Amino acid sequence: MQFRTLKESELEKWFYHCASVFGENQNLDFWLDYFKRHYFNDPFRDINSIFVALDDSNIASTVRLFYRKIYFHGKEITVGGIGEVSTKHEYRGMGLASKLLCMAVDTMRKKRLCISILFASLHNFYGRFGYKVLPREFCLLDKDTFQKYHESKTTQTGEIKEINLSDNNVEIIDEIYKLYSTNFNGPVVRNREYWLGWVNLEPKTSLGYFVEGRLAAYLFYRKNGKEIIILEYGCSDSSNKEIPLMEFIKFIINNENAEAIKYPKAIGLELTGCTEFKDNSLMLNLITPFKLEGLLVDSTEKLISILAREPNKFVFWGTDNF
Repeated sequence: MQFRTLKESELEKWFYHCASVFGENQNLDFWLDYFKRHYFNDPFRDINSIFVALDDSNIASTVRLFYRKIYFHGKEITVGGIGEVSTKHEYRGMGLASKLLCMAVDTMRKKRLCISILFASLHNFYGRFGYKVLPREFCLLDKDTFQKYHESKTTQTGEIKEINLSDNNVEIIDEIYKLYSTNFNGPVVRNREYWLGWVNLEPKTSLGYFVEGRLAAYLFYRKNGKEIIILEYGCSDSSNKEIPLMEFIKFIINNENAEAIKYPKAIGLELTGCTEFKDNSLMLNLITPFKLEGLLVDSTEKLISILAREPNKFVFWGTDNF
């Protein structure tokens, strides 16, 4: 078995490997589009950070390292994201993914990245490499509850319509994003290329809230069966952030055949009748110690402890998931 980084000439083979493993040889077109999109639309991509185990010329297993920065207590912190972890059935139980994950962690250490983030359900597996769960809180609001308790209380002061993340309006949206998202821990630091590539081309519906013709808030969502998942929200006026959000929810409920809306509790909309629940899919690992307001963050336990003190201050927008 050979362990190394991927070559450009092997990209198509790698896309097919990821699609066939994650899709279990079903819906290959969907999964191929997903992995190609997440590679070509990522302005920070680096083929030398795709690690593979090869049996002759056959890709048996792979791990990909994503490069990001996130806002954390007002600072920009470097992040290595772990994704595309996949091993063909016939090669499982041989420790291939473990070896590749060690290669990815070693690369993050050499580059002195501060934190690593991944999304997973196999907590015990990733726990062996130092990753720990950071619980995130979400709310689920069903259609009947909203109409019963809240629809009559919404007062529309602006106009809602679909928007495109084009060259013309991405600067305004980015301005709103920085005003709103930098108040949290976790949102990805975005540049123009990332907005027009990754964010723009992720499947979603994009809504804008306009007051006197100017964009004042935006919301991205995706429909999953009868459920609406709010991926991201931003508002230019923090003192009135709930008004556009309530209007967005009302607009979606009236225009989509959906029974419920899921959203991060951190956006501050605690409504009567909504169901709160925790999601344990996000895991963190401290790679390189760093200072935060004079405090040395030198362990994953300390990092988790700092974030757990203000659970509703942590947001990793669904738009940025890898």
